[in-house]
Amino acid sequence: MRVAKKPFEMLLDALKSADPLVAADAARLLGELGRREAVPALVDYVRTSRHYHKAGGYHALGQIGDRSAIPVLRKLVADPGVRDDWYWYGCRAVRAGAAVALLALGDDGGADYLRELAEKSNDVFYCWFGPTILRLPGSTPGARELRGRLTVEALLSPVPRSTRLSEPGLMSMKAEALGLLGGEAACAELMGLMKFHSRYVRGAAALALMTASRAPEHVAAVAALADCDPTEFVRIKASLALAQAGQAERAEFIAEMAGKAADAFDRAVAVEALGILGDGQYAAAVSRQLKHADTYVRQCALEALERIDPSRAARAARGMAKDKSPRVRLQAAKILAAEAGK
Repeated sequence: MRVAKKPFEMLLDALKSADPLVAADAARLLGELGRREAVPALVDYVRTSRHYHKAGGYHALGQIGDRSAIPVLRKLVADPGVRDDWYWYGCRAVRAGAAVALLALGDDGGADYLRELAEKSNDVFYCWFGPTILRLPGSTPGARELRGRLTVEALLSPVPRSTRLSEPGLMSMKAEALGLLGGEAACAELMGLMKFHSRYVRGAAALALMTASRAPEHVAAVAALADCDPTEFVRIKASLALAQAGQAERAEFIAEMAGKAADAFDRAVAVEALGILGDGQYAAAVSRQLKHADTYVRQCALEALERIDPSRAARAARGMAKDKSPRVRLQAAKILAAEAGK
């Protein structure tokens, strides 16, 4: 008779999935669990995978904090084992991800590569990894120096990044970094980004502005987005920003969107936002989305419910351990592994 695998073992096995997104999800979830037993499997994953998504495995190793991963990560900074795409970010981002993971582990072995990117004003350093580097503890000389390079002035410099100032992903990360840095110039730039053509950038700018400042004029600007933006996505993100800034009543709109947003992605974003807020009164609103037809909505609902009510999430996870989506099954396995590890 075949014995069902334990949730933690399911996560480890998923690192070998042929689907790179499933493997990356497993790495992310193992990082959140923080169990050192996962380190050998994660090291093998980042060493052997040939997909850009494996950068999530680096982040997981940094979260877990086991310094035994340092030798492999140092090698991956030099040779990431992925195709060099030259023009795009993939290969450079995978190398930088290994370098940032080393910094998280208190090792400056990848600092030279990050310094090289910074000196070339490369977006991989200033935008894609800017927020992560800003959040790193300045425990090593390399980490302190690299954090010091991430200034508002550097982020606003037009050379040479001006050629890609219309790219939503890049501009969203730039907004997040500006929010962490704060100051008058950063807030002025974020006010401008709240008029950007991409809804993703407007939403990121609203969240970043409330991180940087609670000045009345900034709160009013974000409120205008929450009330009047033509997209539900931005209204959800701006409402989340205001709820985190103290306007708890804004969560009611988010809960409403979790149940009726027309676009499944927007509904998932609303569910995720309720999880970030962590208010128990919205557990039922999140739970109702566990049976949604869209895979991502179900996945976000499980993750959000774990933040709001771990016991309720564990009960739900037991019922979703055989969900048709492997990514939902992994989210359920992570919750059950966390419960078993208590």
